Amino acid sequence: GVKSLGMADLKNGRMSRRETAGGAAIEALTLDRLETSGRARICAIDPVAAAQPAERARQLAELGFVPGEAVKVVARAWPGGDPIVVRVGDSRFALRRAEAACVQVERQP
Repeated sequence: GVKSLGMADLKNGRMSRRETAGGAAIEALTLDRLETSGRARICAIDPVAAAQPAERARQLAELGFVPGEAVKVVARAWPGGDPIVVRVGDSRFALRRAEAACVQVERQP
């Protein structure tokens, strides 16, 4: 089912567009692990799972990283792959790997 997001979701640092039957967790790929040129759709923002401050969800949402939005990894810095250049909507952003790890995605063809 689809869950609507409210301010309480942003305050507790979790945003998700997905719910599961019976409360089972969905293990999603995170944006930091998506290959370069990989396309995906954001399914959740969970900074707590990535050991980031809960406020990170609000910060990412303000940039356009919201559940349901298409995202693409454009490039990675060399060496080490940090930061990651991603496109969300018509904008490009450089995210640190730790920030990108907050964004759970599902691969798109």
